[in-house]
Order: sequence, then structure tokens, then C-alpha cells
Amino acid sequence: MNPPEMMDKKPSGQDISMKEMWDAAAKAFEEICGESLQRGDIRGFQDVQMKIEAINKASFAPAEDADKWDKAKSIGLKSLKFLKMLVGAASQASSLIPIPSSAASIASSALCFVFDIPQAIKGYNDAINQVFGEVSSALSQFKIYTSMENIDPELIQRIHLVMISFVKLCGHVVKYRQGRKRDRLLRQIKSIFDEDSGLGAELAEFKRLLQQQRDVEGTVTLAVVVETRQDVAILLERSAIFGKTVDETHKMVQETQNDVQSFKDDVDRSRTLTKIRDALGIWPTVRLDTNTTQTCTNIYDRCHNLTGSWIWTNDTYTTWVAPNKDKETSHVLILSGPPSSGKTSATALITKRLEEQKGRKYVAHYFFPPSTKKSDDEKKSTVHLALKYMAFQIARVDLTVQKPLGKACDAEPGLFRRPSNLETLDALWGTFKIGTPGSGATYYLVFDGIENLSDKQADMLLNFAFGPRLADESAGRVRVLLSGTDDQFSPRAGGANTSSALRIRMEEHNAPDMRIVVDEALTKRGMLEHTKPGSEQRRARDKIIEKLPQNVSGSYSRLQFGLDDVVRLLSTRTAARELDHMLDQPISSHEAAIKTLQRSLTTDEIDELNELLKWVLFGQESMTLDQLEAAMFLYSGTESIASLEFIIKNKYSAVLKLENGYVYGQDGVQDYLQRDKDISNKSSRSRDHPTISMTITINNVDQELCGHFLWDLAHKAIRDKFRFDFDAASANGAVHSSNQAAIRVDEFEAHHTIITRAFEYLDKERQEQTKEIGQYLVGWLPYHLGRLRQLEDEEKGDLTPAEQIEIGQNLYKLFKDENVVLRHRASFEQTSWYASEMEDLQKWLMDSAVVRRLDKKWRDEIQLPVSPTQSFLKEVVKVLVRGFLRERNWDADNAYTWIQQLMQLDKKFQKTPETPDTNEEEPYPEINWDDVSTWCQSFLGLPNIELDSLWYERLAESAFLQGTKPSIVLSLYERAIEKGSPSWICYRGLGKQHFSENQTEKAITHVELALKEAEQYGATPKPETKDIVELHLLLGQYTYEAGESQRAAGHYLIACKSEDSEQAIQGQLGYLKAGLSSSDTEAARHLLESMLARENGEGTMTNIFKVIARDAEHDMLVSRIFTVARDHTELFQRIVRSMEVATTTPALDEDHSVEITEDKLFAEDEARGVLLYHRGVAAYTYKVSPDGTEAIEEALRLWRKSRELLSNIGGSNALITRQNATTALATHYFQDMMDGNHLDHAGALARLAEADSDNYLSNAAGFLGTVYSFQGKKEQARATLSGQMKQALRILLDDIPENDLYGFSYILDASQHCQDLEDAVVAMSFLCPSDLVAEKLIFENEDIERDDGAERERLLERVSRVAKEIIQATKAHVPEASQQILRIEAAKAHVESLMTAAGINPKPEADDNDQGRTKNIKREGELTTSDLDQAFALNLIHSRLVALQHVHSPKLDKTALQSPWTCDGRTPDGKLCDNTSGFENEFYHCMYCSNQDFCGGCLARLRTSDSSTRILACSAKHRWLRVPPHGDDMFVGLKTKNVRIPKEVRATKDDERIVEICYGDDEDKSITMEEWKEALAKKWGISLEDLKNEISRQATPDGDEQDEGENGEQAGEKSEPVPE
Repeated sequence: MNPPEMMDKKPSGQDISMKEMWDAAAKAFEEICGESLQRGDIRGFQDVQMKIEAINKASFAPAEDADKWDKAKSIGLKSLKFLKMLVGAASQASSLIPIPSSAASIASSALCFVFDIPQAIKGYNDAINQVFGEVSSALSQFKIYTSMENIDPELIQRIHLVMISFVKLCGHVVKYRQGRKRDRLLRQIKSIFDEDSGLGAELAEFKRLLQQQRDVEGTVTLAVVVETRQDVAILLERSAIFGKTVDETHKMVQETQNDVQSFKDDVDRSRTLTKIRDALGIWPTVRLDTNTTQTCTNIYDRCHNLTGSWIWTNDTYTTWVAPNKDKETSHVLILSGPPSSGKTSATALITKRLEEQKGRKYVAHYFFPPSTKKSDDEKKSTVHLALKYMAFQIARVDLTVQKPLGKACDAEPGLFRRPSNLETLDALWGTFKIGTPGSGATYYLVFDGIENLSDKQADMLLNFAFGPRLADESAGRVRVLLSGTDDQFSPRAGGANTSSALRIRMEEHNAPDMRIVVDEALTKRGMLEHTKPGSEQRRARDKIIEKLPQNVSGSYSRLQFGLDDVVRLLSTRTAARELDHMLDQPISSHEAAIKTLQRSLTTDEIDELNELLKWVLFGQESMTLDQLEAAMFLYSGTESIASLEFIIKNKYSAVLKLENGYVYGQDGVQDYLQRDKDISNKSSRSRDHPTISMTITINNVDQELCGHFLWDLAHKAIRDKFRFDFDAASANGAVHSSNQAAIRVDEFEAHHTIITRAFEYLDKERQEQTKEIGQYLVGWLPYHLGRLRQLEDEEKGDLTPAEQIEIGQNLYKLFKDENVVLRHRASFEQTSWYASEMEDLQKWLMDSAVVRRLDKKWRDEIQLPVSPTQSFLKEVVKVLVRGFLRERNWDADNAYTWIQQLMQLDKKFQKTPETPDTNEEEPYPEINWDDVSTWCQSFLGLPNIELDSLWYERLAESAFLQGTKPSIVLSLYERAIEKGSPSWICYRGLGKQHFSENQTEKAITHVELALKEAEQYGATPKPETKDIVELHLLLGQYTYEAGESQRAAGHYLIACKSEDSEQAIQGQLGYLKAGLSSSDTEAARHLLESMLARENGEGTMTNIFKVIARDAEHDMLVSRIFTVARDHTELFQRIVRSMEVATTTPALDEDHSVEITEDKLFAEDEARGVLLYHRGVAAYTYKVSPDGTEAIEEALRLWRKSRELLSNIGGSNALITRQNATTALATHYFQDMMDGNHLDHAGALARLAEADSDNYLSNAAGFLGTVYSFQGKKEQARATLSGQMKQALRILLDDIPENDLYGFSYILDASQHCQDLEDAVVAMSFLCPSDLVAEKLIFENEDIERDDGAERERLLERVSRVAKEIIQATKAHVPEASQQILRIEAAKAHVESLMTAAGINPKPEADDNDQGRTKNIKREGELTTSDLDQAFALNLIHSRLVALQHVHSPKLDKTALQSPWTCDGRTPDGKLCDNTSGFENEFYHCMYCSNQDFCGGCLARLRTSDSSTRILACSAKHRWLRVPPHGDDMFVGLKTKNVRIPKEVRATKDDERIVEICYGDDEDKSITMEEWKEALAKKWGISLEDLKNEISRQATPDGDEQDEGENGEQAGEKSEPVPE
């Protein structure tokens, strides 16, 4: 069926006479320059070549001009050569298209005229160079045709058009030669292309035709190549010759054959992924449309070229990735090695390699950064987060994971908040549904940086990776790569058995990579370059490259130190033997560097560095620069002028490094700096062994003489215990230089120092210089105290009695004086202590050596056998409870966290040995807020009468923040109000809760009460101006959502005047939203004009547009702005100018006073990308573009730029806008080709489809298929969409019925684009809900729970027969399909009448699958088998109908139905239409677009050219399939075994663009589902058997499990892989 616009147009292709084309070309040449091409002396290209070569440079005087003419001749001969190839290519199709004999002579004569020059003409040679330099370069691509066997006729036509343009170009150049000398000189100065003779225009036309030829060439090649693999081989062989164009074509060919491993881009998918991302706690900036991460990409980009190539041939790696892995081979690959051995780089290379694999192979990865090492197991569930992030990565690209995961986010959101332990990891993995049998996919989970995990989390991950769920249940469908240091995989108690895993040891394989690194480093530094073979320099370079990697034991950090030494040596006059000596020595990286650093530092600087090292190496969190600046202020009491970042980079880089704002120790440096216990002054002091020590300074004295002298000083009584150990001192000096200050660190001393600093911080008033370290010191104080005690127990250090007493006195001050907590409340409310940590604190206070100097009364109290909350924590708990429920100063969420841990601490002390641990049974119990209230009330000893409104307000606020059920939160707020004198904060909280429950009117009422209370004199708490503005913003939002635009505008107008810039811009945006939502277009226009008329109006509008771009409704808002301003040119131009300023790349802040954070840059780029798209819409749709630019070209440029900018930006706005920009470009190319009946943009569409290849519902691919179909090129259309169809059939063949809807959607889309409308309609019949009663009463074998097979078949036959009769009777009683509620009631009533007649009492309760109760039969006489079967059938059917009525009562529950189609149109005010397909209304499905549907009203607006609303989702020139309402007989449901084939799909009588579906009067034209799938696959050239085998192999990669016996050989044959 041809579209209307193509019916009356004469094709521009082969119907035009080729002779006419060339005759017209000769005539055009004569009209341009006055010369005739009918010259008898030129018979072919040989004559032209002879004429050009015969011209010499004798007539040229200046040598420079002669040289120019030589160049011109050279270019002319090249043009002739390539033109000859072009004509030869055209001649290949002469059997199909008659080629006039004059074609070659006309083209050659035209070129001959160019070079037929009687005398030298100054400047003419430059003209030839300019014109034919470009032409010959462009024609050079035709070299490919000298080796091609067949050329498509359509391509030939394009070639001829290029040749004819070439003839005209020659005419223009000859005309230039004919001009007066003065004019030629002027033109030469201006450039030959600046004159108006038409030469520049013809050259542009030549380039355009050449590009069209390339596009056709690419698409023709694409279609041909897809047909056979032999053609692919031919194309690959020739791509080296063909250049860039064929290279791009080759990419398209590969993409067409590639089973793309990802899904993206439509709005529903975006929403699902956004929901998954938010539920899993993934960062909002993470992209939704990529199959990798920026972290992996960054690491991959840093890898040296060619490194890692050994991996792909490594036997261990190839075994791990083998498609059919045997059962004995582990699913885990370990990549291990020493620190800095290249593990992370190798992991990134492997990840990228896996991401590029074909078929259903998906990879997810997580690189644990060094900062992870410092995270506590409970406070940061890093492994938990990693697994969730990896599941999200897979959901982005695998629909079979995306859908069930989306459902899990709705059903069990609490699962994703549970603490990370092995059980919840397994439960979490089960919820993801990754690697389930039948999915037909292989999943790779890549974990790098295991050494950066704590021991507990590392064990957790290893136990999960080697556990039965992945090892056995996933049966090789899930494979794991673990990268870490060797010690992480050593056997340990309670750990996983890693011995069975495949393993690659980096230090054994990374030498080739190291040689590449050394070679590049020498080249980069200019060392030993360009050496002669056999020279001493060449031998030295080779020796360095060969020997350095051998001396570093696989460590890149040691390699770097060795390289530095080599560079220093080569920077001097060095003999070969010195280099040999250096290369023969083992490289010890840090020892030499530390020696050098230590010699360069003063004693004070060494002490400062040692202090830094304590925090960096033994802090429990990775330290930021700001935290360390604060810590160093605590140490020194002074602020440094130089920044710590500068000091670390320029002074301490040998031992410290900076990564992403965090400070770490250099790899392996801790081993060199760790102070031995015998050396450490702290460690050497022991309470059990008294010592006397002294320091004597002796200069310039022999060691032996000095020893004798001191020996004589010692008394004979102590002589036996007095000794000198010069060797030990020397050994110590190897690292620490001398008895002077040394760079060294001891763990025991480090923890003690941090504890001391914490108490110093708490003892002082809060200071600005130390606030950054406050949260750490408070939060981790218990950890450092616990670690100090542990090290003492391990005899790795001892505290002196004075130090013990000091710690006891500091703990006393902390717990006895509540002012300490109050003074540092800001630090305490940023963290909390766990119950176990508070127990550890109690152990310190039970130590008599610690508390012996403390107040005796307090000491006796804290040592009573009671809960710590009733002893040493009593004062702190009072502060916390008061801050939680009696005051508003403390953050409610944090205060509850403290209370929760204190309550757990109490429970531990209340338990008896017989008390069961309920936490193990319920890892994430629901919070009982009455219990929380009772506990707090009991602790403060308050009577019920003192529980005021504030008490319940704070409980409600905490409950809301903890995600408690809305009904509980509402009840707590209501109790707060009942207590009297509720605050404005209480009303505000209640309003927010109502709004979150979609109770907008109640929300407005309570926020208005909050505003009224807040504005009263003496309001408590006293609101700040920002609080009042916030209430107005809330009321503006709520009234806007309620449709009360005028009220919303009033509230937003107040917010506009806020002194807070963020609130002011939100107010301005809201005011604009409210004004634009008005149906009064004139008023909306005045609003825009008034906003722009204000002082700095355009600047304000620019800022508003930036906010609009990040708003969820940006599409609607900008569309409405354009609609309002469309008839007012000046207003529209000012609006577009504001958008243009908003899209300007922001300049860097020169004085760096404003820090540009990563989040801010992300927001800026996202806003720019979104606004670029909307500027394109303004140019394309409304023809408003900057001065001097053509509107359409400007729009295309802006859309391309938008796509490019948003390609690396995450977030739903960026995702959808990039999709819209792609669709806009594709729509332009498509419509231009449909209007002009040509294929000029086919190549451009193909490139868009390639970029959008991971979207199986791509508009670009769909449009390309549609164009091919209307051009009669069905095979090319199917080749373009074959990947989509193959994926659809694969989905229908897997064992996951929940995904079948997607399979049918893909078939609908691919079939409609190929104009296979019958198949499209059949696929559509599965997508909408059928009659609810009929669908509910479909029964299968598994619905009959009987062990006896014969009985089951008999019962199924009876149930199905009775169900069919009931369905027929119901439809006869209620013929209207829209009356589904009545049909359910009628069906239920009919069944109950049958039951009553059979003496069966209906059961009123809903039971979806009541298995044939017979006890409710009340009838006399013996029951026959038929009676029992009838009773079984009626009971089962009745139970189904009762359950159905329970769901759809009192009205239809749309959430329980198959996903309805949503309208993609817009309402008259520019908002997105919220209509959905249903049982009452028809819908219209676009036959050209992908996944675009409209209700009747929006379709009418789309087709009305003067409509006030422009709908960009489709085009008025498209056609639409009229879809009947749900419940129509057309729809069959997913459980059906048969499909109905329509009689006809045709245009309606009164509207050529509306297509209707027609079925025959009889229902006999139906086939089984399997027959339809087989026919469909055959039509598309797809083997269902191959797909089934592929799915089977991927589902059971170990091969078919066969019983041993006589069939063993056959089983072995079946397990052979089937080639694709």
C-alpha cells in the first residue's frame, strides 16, 4: 500500500532517459561558457590525456607560475584518471540501464576544454588548483569500482548525476578563463568562489550529489552484504581501499548482524530505570542509556596502547569465557598479584572486551576505590551497594532483568535497605532474577579492588561469589571475575574455598606490558631515541627495556622508581658499565625514596609528616584534604599559608598521593614506614619491665673507642645487662638515617594520637578551623579506643599508667558533663554510635587502671551490672532524648538513629540466655513508634500529661523520614494536633504527608494552616524569612498540581521576591508555570513580555530557562512558551535569544573564588543539551533562528550538538531529550525522502540507526525500513530491522512469559515498517487486554491439581467446555465490550445460577484457584462422576470470577490490567496528554513512527496545521492504524494458542490516512501461534531452530545433562555448539 503523497508523483529514477540527461548536460555546458562539446578530435580519455601531457611550461616566464601549472596539470591528470574509473563503473550497469555512447566523450571533452589553453593566463592555474584539487580528491574514492563485480542500478544513476555535475563544473572554470584579465585578477584576490558566476554554487551541488551517491552506496552495500557471509568477506577485503565511506558502511554492516546487548530510550523504559535506580540507591547522575561506566572508561583510557594483548590468548582467560564451559571448570576467574601490578588496568581491559561481545552476553562491574578500605562494615555496606549497582547496569541492557527488577522495587523496597550480610546478598541476588534458567544469556560480574575491602566485606563477597547460588543454581550462566592482591584469596577460617577458581597471576604475565611502558617512557623523555642498529645506545635501550621489568617483581610502582633512577643516570655522562651495574641491582622503591626525602626535611617537617601519616594510614575513613587540614590545625594550632594539596604534591609525593580529593599512602609505603615494636619508644615501654634510657650526642669519635669509654662508666653490678648494639643501630639507620627524627609510623601510636586529638577537640569550643574533622573524631572515637585495646591485648603496644588515667579522665568529662555533647552537637548529629561500640566503651570504664583517679561515686555507678544507658551514658542519653522529642535543635532523623541504637543496647542487657534473637528472624523489622515513645518517656520519667504536641510532631517527622507507612505517620501528626497548640511545622509536615499520598486538597489545607500559624506574632518556633517563602513555594506547587493556576501564581509571586537566589528562581519558574497553564493565551503572552521587560529581563529569563531544562516538565513548558509566542515575532526572538545565552558554554571563574563542582558541571551540561534541542525545535518548527542562518540547517546543527553533549550525561531529562533529538533528525530525513520519493538521506538515517542500535524501537531504523518498503526494497527493509525481529523471536522462545509483551511489540514495530500489516496486526492482538472474563477463564493443565493424568485431562476438558459456554452467555447478555464490570457480574451470576441448579452452595470468598470443592454439594442421591466433574468445574470457575470481581470493584483497576498505551500527544494548553487506551475509547497507532500512539483528540490536533499546540512526536503526513477499544474480539490475550488473521488492512473510505483492520464474517481464518511464528521467521530468513539451540546453550552452558547409557554418544553430539 503506497502512501498518498507517493501516488501522483513520477519516480525520479530510471524512468528518465539517460540520453536525455547527457544531452541536457552538454547543453548546460554550452549555455555556461558558450563552447560546444561536440568536438570531433576528442574521442575518449586517451585523447584528453595526450593533450594535457603535451602542454609544457615554455610559455610561462616566472618559475613560480610554471610550478603552479605543473601542479595544475598533475591535478588534471588525476581528475581524468578518477573520472575514467567513474565512467567505467557506470558502464557496468549498461545491461540494465542503457548508457549513451556520448557520456564518456562529453565528460572527457569538458575536461579537455579546461586544459586547452593557447597561452598562459595568470591566475588560471590557481583556479584549477582550487577547483579540481577538491574534485579530484572527491573522485578518488571511485578506485574501488575497478575491482567490484556488480553495482546496483540505483547507485549507477547517482554516479551519472555526479558526472553531469562534473561537466558543469568544467564549464564554469572555462567561463572563468574567458573573463577579462582585470576581472580575473580581482577574482583571484577575492578567491574564485566569492564571485557570483555560479562556480561556487555548482561546486556545492557537486559535493551534495557526491554525498548522496555515498549514502546510496552505503545503504546498497549494507543490504547486499547482509544477504550472505561471502559478501561480508568481500566488503571487509575492500574496505581498506574504499576509505572512510566504506569504513562507515562496514560498521553499519557489523551492527546489522550484531545481536545488540542493550535496550534503552523510550519513556516507559526511562521511568522504569529511574525507579530502579532510585530504589537501589544509585546516584541520580548515573546514565540510563549506556552499557558501561565512566569509571571503567577512564581506567581503560589511561591504559597504554597495546598493553594487555597477552590476555586474549591466555589459556585461563579463554577457558573462563568459553561458550560451553565444562562442569569441572570454575565460574570464577581470579586476577591476583602484588600491589601496583596492573590488576585494575587488566580488569578494565577485560571489561571493555566483554562489553563488545555479540549475542546475549552482559557484563556489570564495580571498581572498589582505595577509600573503601576505610569504611566500616556496618556503616558502609559497600558490597551491598556494589551488587545493587551491578544489577542496575544489567537492567539497563537486559529487558529480562529490567522488568522483574522493576516489579521488585514496587513489591519489596525494604529488601534493598537491609544491612549487608551474606543472607541478604543471596536474597538480593534472587530478587534480581539474573541468570535464571531459560533467559538465554550469560552474565559476567567483575569486581576489582578486593584488597580495598575490609576483611569482613571481602569474606562476604567471596562467600557469595563461591556460594551455591552462583556456583550451582546459575549453572555457568553467571561468571565472576575477582581482582585483588594474593593475600585476599588465601585460605582462612570461615572464608570461601578459592582453590578451585581459575587464576591469572599478574606478576607472571605483565612483563610484556612493562616493556611497552618502559619503551614509551624513554621515548617520551627523548632518551636513547633514533639509535643506530648495533650501536652502544641501541644495546643500552634494549637492555633497559628487557631488564627493568625483571627486577621489580611485577610492581609498576617499583618500575617507576627504577625508571626514575635510569633517567637520572642517563642525564649524566654515563658509561655502559654503570648502567649495567644499576640494572643488575634489585629495585627497592620506597626505601631509597624515603631516604632521599628524609634527608631533605627538617625535624619539624618530619614530625608534621609523621602526624599526617598516622591519619592517612590508620584513620578508619579515607581522609579528604579538608579533614587533614583540620587535623593538622589540631596538631599545630596554626594555619598554613601553603595549601596541604600543594605540600603533598611538591614535598611528600614519595609517600603520599592524591586521588579524587582523598589522600592515600603510596602503594606499599606502609611496609617501609611501619615502626617495629622494639624500635618504637611507645612499644618499648612496658609496665612490667622498668627501663632507663638516655640520649648522648658524640661527634667525630671512633665507635669502638666510644664504646670502651661508656663501658667504663657503667657500674660492674649492672655490667651484665648493659650492652651496645651498633649493628642494630646501623640497621635502624638504613631506613631512619640516624638518631635524628625519622619518617616512621606505628599503628599503636597512631590510634593513641587520634584519640588524644579527639579529646582535645571535644574539650574546646567548636572552631571553624577544625569543624571538618569533628564528625570523624566523634563518630570513630569508639573504634580507635577499641583498636588501641586490641593492640594492647596482642602485645603490640602498651599505655603508660599516666596515659591510661588521661583516657579515663577524658571519658569522664565526656559522659559526665552534658555540655560536651551540646557544645559539639553539630558533630554528634552527623554521626552515631552502634550498640556494640558503646559496649566497647564500657569495657574501658570497667578497667580499674583507667578509672582509679575518677570520682568514686560515679565510678561505682558505672560499674553496676546495668545497661550502659543507665550508667555512664545516662547524661548523654538525656541530651539525645530531649533533642529528639522535646526540642527541635537536633536533626530528627539522626536523633532517631541514636535512640534506635540505645534501645538495642538496652535489649541486649535485658535478654536472658533463653531469649531468642528476633533480629535474626526479621533483619529489617517495622518500627513500632509507640515503643519508641514509651522508651523515651520512661527514660525521662515523664507522665503522660507531659507528652505534648511537639513530642508527637517529632515522632511523626522521624517516621516520615524512615519511610513508615503513611497511615502511621498521619496518625502521629493527628495526635500532635489533638494535644493542642500545634506548631506551624506540624501542619507543614502533615501537609507534605498528604501530598505524598496524592491527597492534594488536604495538603493545601494544612500548609495554609502552617502559613497562617507561622505569620502570627509569637509563632513557635520563630520562622525565618526563608521558612515563610518555603511555605509559599509548597502552596504554589500544591495549588498548581490541583489546577488552581491563579492561586499558585500568587504564592509563587511572593517567592520571586525572596532574598535567597535559589528560592527566587524557583518562584520565578513557578510563576511562569502557573501563568502558562492558563487557557488565556493572551494573558500568558503578556506574562512573558512583562518578564522580559523588567530590568535584566533577558538575564532573568536565561536563568529560568536553565532551571526549566532540569525540570521534569521542561518539554511541556517550552512547548507552551513557543505556542504563546508563535504569532509575535519579536517576543519569540527574544525568548530564543535568552535560550541561546543559556546554552553558551560557561566561562571558567578566573579568580577561582567559586568552586565548580562535578554536580554543578553535570547540571550545566544537562541544561545546555536540553535547551539546544528546544532551540532546534524553534528553528525547525517556527523558523526562528539567529541572523544569517538557514532555519532548517540550524535546527539540524543544534540537534546534532544536543545529542553529542547529552551522550555522556546521565539523568532522565538527558536521556529523553537525546532520544527526542535523534527522533527529530530522523523525522526530517525520513519526511524529506518520502516527500521527494528518493533515498538521498538513507546513509544519514543508517548512521543514526547505528548510533541508536541498542534501542530495538528506534525511530531511525524504523524510518529507514519504511522508506525502503515504499521504494519496493523489502529485502533491504528487512535487513535493516532483522536484529529487532530476531530479538523479538528470541524473547518469545525463552521461558520467561512476562517478557512476551516486549517480543510482540518488536514484531509489531518491525512488521509495520516493512508494510507487513497482517503480521503487525497479529502482533498487536496480544498487546491490549482482551475481554476480562474470557481471559480469566482460560485454563491449562497446571491449573488442575491432580496426580492422575487421565483425570486431569478429563477435568480440564470439562472446565474448558463450561467456561466457553459461560463466556458466550455473558457476551450475549452484555454485548458491549466497554461494560466489563457488568460482564463480570453477569458471568458470576450465571455461574451461581448453574451452581444453584446443581445443588452447589457458592463460596463467597475470593479464591483464585479453588480446586473443585465437592463438600458444598447439597443434593440427595448418589453423585455420578459427571456430577462431580461439573461441580469441580463450576467451583473452579466461580472462584476465578469472585477473585476477578474482588480486583475490579467498584471500578476497573487499571494497574491490574496489561500495560495500556498512553497518548503521546498534548492537550490544548501544551501539557502531555494523560489519556490511555481503554475499554471505552479507540486509539490511533502511527504506522511510520516507532511506538507512537494517540487518542482521538490529540490526533486531530496533530493533523490541524493551525492548531495552537504543536505535537512534535509525529507528523501530520504520517498514517495511523485505528486500534479498537480493549476487549474487542480482535484481542486474544497472551495465553491463547491460536491467532486470528485479518482479512484486510485498508484505508478507510473517508480518510486515506486512517487505516482500519477488517476481519471476515467467519472466524475460520486462524492458525496456531506456533504456525504463525514459523511463517514469520521464514519470511524474515530466521531459523527458529537455531534460536532455540542458542537459547538452550546459553541456558545450560555445561551442555545437555543426559543419563549415561546407550544414548551417551548422541548426547555428546547434541552438546556441540551450533554455529550462527
